[in-house]
Amino acid sequence: MSDPQVGDARDNVTSLSISPDGKQATFGAIDGSLTIWDIDHRRCICAPITAHHSIINSVCYSADGHLIASTSDDQTVGLWEATTGQSQQNPFTSHEDGILTIGFMTDSRTIVSLSRDEVVLVWKTTTGKVEQQFRISMDARSLATLSNDGEKLLAAHRRGITIWNTVTMESIKAISLEGPMALCVGLSKDTAKVALGMADNSIRLWDLENDEVGWPHLEGGTELPLYVAWSPDGRTVSSVAQNATLRVWRVESRQYMSEGCHTMGPIAYSPSSSFIVFPGDDGSPDVLEVLQVCTDEDILSLCPYFAMETPHLSSTFLLNLPTTAVSMHHAAGATETEPLCGVSGDVPTANTQHAELSGEPGRPAGRKIFSRIIGFFSPALRRLSIWEEESGTNAPATYENVRLGGGCNIYVSLISGSLPP
Repeated sequence: MSDPQVGDARDNVTSLSISPDGKQATFGAIDGSLTIWDIDHRRCICAPITAHHSIINSVCYSADGHLIASTSDDQTVGLWEATTGQSQQNPFTSHEDGILTIGFMTDSRTIVSLSRDEVVLVWKTTTGKVEQQFRISMDARSLATLSNDGEKLLAAHRRGITIWNTVTMESIKAISLEGPMALCVGLSKDTAKVALGMADNSIRLWDLENDEVGWPHLEGGTELPLYVAWSPDGRTVSSVAQNATLRVWRVESRQYMSEGCHTMGPIAYSPSSSFIVFPGDDGSPDVLEVLQVCTDEDILSLCPYFAMETPHLSSTFLLNLPTTAVSMHHAAGATETEPLCGVSGDVPTANTQHAELSGEPGRPAGRKIFSRIIGFFSPALRRLSIWEEESGTNAPATYENVRLGGGCNIYVSLISGSLPP
């Protein structure tokens, strides 16, 4: 990265937001500066903005992608034009304490902001006029986040979780929590679930609609979680730990899919859930592509018929291949738990944490994909293969044999036929 303007932002990113079209990312820094990035080209859209006089706690794009809002401990909110970085108006100064979080409502002209003195303000970007104001209950260690549409505010505190409706200004749910303290929080897009990074190094998933915690917790971390995020499609959860490890878990199976990147900064998913943006070593946006998770229903909808040669495993397989089924044979000495190092259908690179894909059509330069695939085959594929053996049906198939790391062969096949009854 040769841009001389990124040096001041290196390792100082405290907040991050991705534009609704997934093409931009805005970084807020500890020194109060704001940087708007073109994700695909990893370059600044404009010179870093001196947005605040103190740390930036939160940044957010409007629903139409035209505006960026930033909040700070200097008690102000800044509004910026997303394409130029130009200030839209004088800073909003109606808060009397440092501002923790901010969000736009769906009209892109109404903002909800929460300050440390527990005051929530709902106001118009066009006039700066406060339309609603109410107070919530928090403590010194409370965490707060707003829903995607700005209509719900969730606070996690010592006593549990409380959710407020920012339109009616009423508390709509209170949940008691027991156990270790929550250190970070991520709300699902549909506001039905919340992910909490706990002081025991685990990530806990809470079903807010049924008032119950998902079990088992997301394990695998050996350090305290600093950030946690829920993918927009609800299928994966990611976290950044104190040792700078970025992990991605599959929600349904509670298995982690990758831990191949390192960052100390915040993370955010793209609107499509296909990649995660985080601050890289040089202060510019780095990208981890998320392997798309196929459920049994997804697999059955992809192709009229699948068969596998060795249906001896019954856990879910993670695919990023459309209309393909896979079967795997282990070479002598290989174990079933060894990771597959490579993406099905691609000739794998060396057995490293991730592979560079710059120059590949449809992938921006600098984007990385973590190539470790965990898990094997879904019960749906196993049932279909057993049905083929029992019925004696032999469908014509075309196989492509790809040699993978870890002593494994993978066969990609597209088979014609019909589903079993």
